Amino acid sequence: MLVADHGREFAWGVNGSYARWGYTFESADGGGTKVTESWAFLPDGVAFFRERFGHDADNRIASAERAAHDGIPATLAALKRAAESVQE
Repeated sequence: MLVADHGREFAWGVNGSYARWGYTFESADGGGTKVTESWAFLPDGVAFFRERFGHDADNRIASAERAAHDGIPATLAALKRAAESVQE
């Protein structure tokens, strides 16, 4: 776990130090909670991709970043559904 700040943020390292994945929480206007998800490669992850994929590393990195970022809306929507179902 990289960050564990109860009620504010939690984040962890993917494969140790290859990427950072996290969530932040803040009060939303009108009530409720605004949740922000983030994902980013870290230097060790970039180095791993460069060593493993050589000349194709930049394409592989871009593809992995797109996949991670494209999944964020679906993850947040699922989290919202789960949180709202608990409140009912």
